[in-house]
Amino acid sequence: MFVIKKIIGLLTNPGTLVLVILGYGVWRLAFSRGDKKKGWVMLGLGVVCFYLFATAPLPNYLIRTLESRYEPRNAAKNLSAIKYIVVLSEDLRKNDQVPPTSQLSGTTALRLAEGIRLFHTLGGAPVLILAGDGPWEQVAERMKAYAQALGVPPAKLRSETQSKDTYGNAVGVRSIVKDQPFLLVTSASHMPRAMGIFQRLGMKPIAAPADYRYTQEYLFSDFFPSGRHLTTMEAVVHEYLGLAYVYFFPRRAGE
Repeated sequence: MFVIKKIIGLLTNPGTLVLVILGYGVWRLAFSRGDKKKGWVMLGLGVVCFYLFATAPLPNYLIRTLESRYEPRNAAKNLSAIKYIVVLSEDLRKNDQVPPTSQLSGTTALRLAEGIRLFHTLGGAPVLILAGDGPWEQVAERMKAYAQALGVPPAKLRSETQSKDTYGNAVGVRSIVKDQPFLLVTSASHMPRAMGIFQRLGMKPIAAPADYRYTQEYLFSDFFPSGRHLTTMEAVVHEYLGLAYVYFFPRRAGE
């Protein structure tokens, strides 16, 4: 199922969608006989989709619909009894020649930075559980090195190293936190799906979103295509597909 989900994710990627539309338009213009109108229409549609996906307004609006579901955890009120902070990984940059703080992807680093902030906010009392290995099978351990480099004692760090996705994270963490409430740290856009999966497995997560992408003001440059906006659009599509999967197959809980 993990491989199937990854294949579907690649096929529904906004960049892939634009490439398919443009490719079909070119094929119609180059090889179809007679009226070329459909080919030009597909080329025009591809260009319009690329502009909408790669500029700020549409991705920014859609990411807000995900990120606004849970408030940021700015204060430690009513959290004094929390024993665990679970931080979900995303990816890494496999380069052993750079410091630990440069070995994680931007998303993973921002999630972990929020987990460390909450750790210090709560007086260094909770244990940080770093969940997920990812494709390189070293993400959690590199997260541990990152946290130690920023002053978290090794005794306050635990790694969950068997999972490859959010469902696997939840299963791996469940044996540690059991039925206790805990802070769940992940990207704000990923939080609705993560909370749903953890709760369906009978756990008691408290949302602590990180890595916010929504912006309240636009710059002039935001109306020109950028890989940054296309990446945001990719995250939106990925999360809504994941939410749809959890909704239509609740018994699998995102497996």
